[in-house]
Amino acid sequence: MTRSRLALFAVSTVALTLIAAIAAPKATARARVQDEKPFVSAASPVAAGEYLMVVASCHDCHTAGWTESKGNVPAAALLAGNPVGFYGPWGTTYGKNLRQIADRQTEDHWVEVMRTVDGGEGKLPMPWHDAAKFSDKDLRAMYQYTKSLGPQPLKLPRGTKPGVKPTTSYIDLTVRDSTGK
Repeated sequence: MTRSRLALFAVSTVALTLIAAIAAPKATARARVQDEKPFVSAASPVAAGEYLMVVASCHDCHTAGWTESKGNVPAAALLAGNPVGFYGPWGTTYGKNLRQIADRQTEDHWVEVMRTVDGGEGKLPMPWHDAAKFSDKDLRAMYQYTKSLGPQPLKLPRGTKPGVKPTTSYIDLTVRDSTGK
């Protein structure tokens, strides 16, 4: 190979390398922006899930006594459901026992349920529109934390249909106008 051909080959190789180096980060950055959402970083997925369950207010509905005690409840009560109902135009719903749900679901199914509004069966006051915005990494961390608590076979009352008042304690979330109607 002549000296000029060797020089041309070297310049071409450098040029192709530079073009690849410039183009690759842009493609990678676009993929990251499209495919990833922000997520919580913690010492472990379980620690991230524990944090997320608190700041996302999951305990407010799914842990009996959480709000009243400012989070000071026995470990056995964490995410084990709430026998106090939430009554509104949809009927009455109860904060589900997430520990039992995590015990019988796979992590993938948990993520799918949180993304798809419980197969279209999600009921108020669960903020499904917000829950679906979590990153998969955060939803998986929430599952792992819940699963780490172990099963808790607490039975909860069944929800009621619209217009049927519950026979248990409940919080009335019926919207009323200024006259109280």
